[in-house]
Amino acid sequence: MPLGSYTLHLDEGISIKVCIYDDTDRIAVHTEEKTLYTEDDFRDFLSHRGWAGLRELSSFRNVVTLDDLRPGAMYQGMKLLSD
Repeated sequence: MPLGSYTLHLDEGISIKVCIYDDTDRIAVHTEEKTLYTEDDFRDFLSHRGWAGLRELSSFRNVVTLDDLRPGAMYQGMKLLSD
């Protein structure tokens, strides 16, 4: 890289909270804070948990893309439907 002045732009990402529930009692076991930077990060986050998307707890909106997320909102994972 040649000498000179460069401007570095950092992507702050989007930070959310995800509530993890016990499947049998529907009681929140714990919450997890996650910062996502790209659509691939979001897809990996969902697939590692076997989720198809997220549901926003305060409005019951379904979220399937990174652009649908709102900073600071709380979400619940939506499981993949099996055949």
